Amino acid sequence: MLNRELSNDDFKKGSSNRGAFLVIILLLVIFMILSYPLDLLVVSDYKSGEILKEWILKEDSFEISYTHSVELTEVEEHYEIDGEYIVLNETIFRSYGAGLPATTKYDFEKTKDGFRIYNIDEKFKELIYRTGAVRADHRVILNNKEYKFSDFSTPMQAIKFSSRKISFIRYLTRGL
Repeated sequence: MLNRELSNDDFKKGSSNRGAFLVIILLLVIFMILSYPLDLLVVSDYKSGEILKEWILKEDSFEISYTHSVELTEVEEHYEIDGEYIVLNETIFRSYGAGLPATTKYDFEKTKDGFRIYNIDEKFKELIYRTGAVRADHRVILNNKEYKFSDFSTPMQAIKFSSRKISFIRYLTRGL
C-alpha cells in the first residue's frame, strides 16, 4: 500500500478543477437563460409593418375589449396563443342587436351579464383591428394589465396583432 501525505499542490489541483467545473456550470446556466424562448404579442401598423407595441406574455391568453359602435355596450373577445396562431375562444357581449350575432354555429348561452359564445377555437395568424376614433375605446388586457389602443396607435389606424417566439438573448440584443 502506498501511503503518502497530501501536499499543497494536490489541494491547488483539486480546487482549480472545482473552479473550472463551477465556471462550466455557470456558463451552461447563462446559456440556458439566454436561449430561453419568450412568447411575444406584437402590434404593428398594418400597412407599414412598423412595430408599435409588444409584450412578453406571462400567460398564454389575452383579451380585447371595446364598446360596440351601434349598441354602445361592452364586447370582450378572449384569445389564446397557440404557437404562431392566435385562437379566439369566446366572445361576450352585453346586449343583443344590430351588428351583434343573431345566430352562431358555436356554443351559446345567455348569462346574467349578457350573451356568451364559446368553444369557438378559430385560429388566426394575425388579428386586424382599426383603432376606434370616438367611442370604441379598444383595449387589450394581458398579464393582468389593461392597455388602450390609443396609447400606441392613432384613431382609425389599422393595426395587426401577431404572436412571435424569440430567444431571450435575441430580445435583449435587438436594435444593437
